[in-house]
This record gives sequence, C-alpha cells and structure tokens, in this order.
Amino acid sequence: MTTLQASIAVGGCVPPALDPSNPTNASARMEAGLAVFENDNYRITAGDDNTVTITNKHTGETYQAWGDPHLNIDGRHAFDFWGTTTFALEDGTKVTIETTPWDHNPNATLSSKVTITNGDYGVQITGVDTNTRGDLKINEARGWGEVLDWAVDDGNRLHENPAGKGFVAVDAEGRIRKVDQQYILETDLLKGGRHQLQERYRDAFRVLGGLLSIAFVGAFVGAAVAAAFSRLAEESQRPRQGTRPDTGLWPGYGARPDVGVWPGFGTRPDMGVWPGFGVHVGFELTLTRWQA
Repeated sequence: MTTLQASIAVGGCVPPALDPSNPTNASARMEAGLAVFENDNYRITAGDDNTVTITNKHTGETYQAWGDPHLNIDGRHAFDFWGTTTFALEDGTKVTIETTPWDHNPNATLSSKVTITNGDYGVQITGVDTNTRGDLKINEARGWGEVLDWAVDDGNRLHENPAGKGFVAVDAEGRIRKVDQQYILETDLLKGGRHQLQERYRDAFRVLGGLLSIAFVGAFVGAAVAAAFSRLAEESQRPRQGTRPDTGLWPGYGARPDVGVWPGFGTRPDMGVWPGFGVHVGFELTLTRWQA
C-alpha cells in the first residue's frame, strides 16, 4: 500500500503528498479465497467461480458478471455478454473482462482474466473461470498501469452511467445509448460487433493500426447535458467571422481556438467543465489495439 508521510515545517504541518501514479490509492490482495482490488471509490472482487463483482462505494450500486457471463445490476439481470468487455467506471478505473470458451459448451464463454487499471496502477487477475480450479492468481503492476492498459484490448467498452443506473455507450453512429441486451448483440465482438466497426472505420484501421473509440468520463446531469447539446447545436448554425491571426480570437465570442475554448460556454474540453450548468463532462479519444 502507498505510504503517505507528513512533515512539520515552520508555520505548521505540510499535508501528505499524493502519489500521482496511483491517484485513487488502489491496491490488490487475496482475501478469503477471493482476489480483491480496492481504491477510494470501488471494491472489485473475483473468485475462481466465473464471478466478478464491482461495488461502487459511494452509490452502493453493484455490477456482477457471473455464469456464462450474465451481468446483474443490483441483483437484477441486465444483459449477457460473450467477448472481451471493458467496464469504464466513473473515477477512471477500467475493468476489462476477457472470456474463454466453456469446456462443457464451446458456444458459451466464461469470465477468465480481469485487468484493472487506474492511472499508473494496474493489476491482472487470472484463473477466474471454472475450466480449471485452484488457479486464481493476482499479478500487480504498480507503476505499469498505463502499459498494462495499452497491452490489453478493451473489446466492447461500456461506461458507468453517471446520471442513473447501469451503463451507457457510444455506438457506431456516435449516439449515446443505454446498454441493454440489444446493444450488446449489436456490438459484442463475438456477436458481429467487430465486423460492424471494421466496416465503418476500415481506412482508419489501416492508418492507425487501432480502433478509434470515443469514451466519456466524469459526472453529468442528464437535463443539463441535453440543454448543453441543444446550445451547441444552435451555436454550430451561426456564421463564423473568422479568426484574428494576431490574437487567435473569434470575434463576438472571445474564444481561443488554440487553448480549446468553446464559444458561448467558456468551456475547456481538456478539463471537461461546462460553466453555467455545473456540469463536468470529459471526452477522451483513445487508440485501442485491434486484432484483425
């Protein structure tokens, strides 16, 4: 575990420094036969029984992948998935569940390997599936989380819904959708999702050698987001007067394109703050390795 030290200086106490490579104080351990990941916001457990459980410490909401695999939200069945699936949590933690065919039915899959990363902390849990018993194992990657994240395919990426229960995702048309069984059937890599995305971004794959995926992180309020998108749509219809080359300003708006300010909002996309709404939204473009 990270050890924080405080020192006494003239004038008072100096607060302990945070570890920038482990922003949520993450750690992993074996406990009562389970592999346990825990940080400030989540507790994630995996057993040698095809089961992975994610608990949001702040909301109490639980997400449990079990069986072949089914996904339960707060104890109720939400959907099934088959191929590699990543659950992107609100604090930036990523939980990627890789599956393997079930020995008793090759048409079914079981959760097998779980990769969890946050900042530069990472851990990989293997032996989750019941094809082989007694092989549950933790491999920590302290200081190598970013490398581990890059090395593991995201597969089908779902995002914890910050405005309600369950998960949301961005489909191939750029629409934000609630994740249900229909969405999984359209996007799961073992159910044809790979073909759909490859056809749409074939040229990009050739150039980049990876999948350009859109992920959003942070917390937002649904009504405010709808209002913000409506405002953006209105702004996009207004004619631009051009940029002043001497200052980089957009006349009439005071927006600085060079620093990423959105006119009319004073918005910093790099920070994901939309003043006036009290909304925090971040949009993140990531390159995910894609195996053809």
